[in-house]
Amino acid sequence: MFKRALLALALVVGASWAPALATPSVTGVGDVRVLTVRFIPSPDAGAGLASGGLTYVLANVELTNGTAHDFTPSVSRFFLTGLQNQRYQGTDSGSSVFAGVSNSQRPLKQGDKRRYTVGFRSPDPVITGTVSYEP
Repeated sequence: MFKRALLALALVVGASWAPALATPSVTGVGDVRVLTVRFIPSPDAGAGLASGGLTYVLANVELTNGTAHDFTPSVSRFFLTGLQNQRYQGTDSGSSVFAGVSNSQRPLKQGDKRRYTVGFRSPDPVITGTVSYEP
């Protein structure tokens, strides 16, 4: 158990940040601006012959409320859409890669901005695409 926790910590600490490229691999759409992206190999993938590797795309995003009213954003309403239209729903819990992640649950007023840390679980270790918010 201790070795597993150490492995998870090593994966989180040693996670690779996406390099600063001329064109970022993951960008925002609409009211979402992607600030940073990390690709973290999942410590949750089970052992066995068919234990396909999973990767968490951990994105720090800024959401602007461009609607005509206040609303309370939900991390599960963020979606990562890949180049072949694969869609991954956002999450901020359920894995050790989210240790220390805490997102606001307060209403977002019209015109205001707020930062969120959102994870997307993907079988592709180097996925590219766009992050959107769908109210």
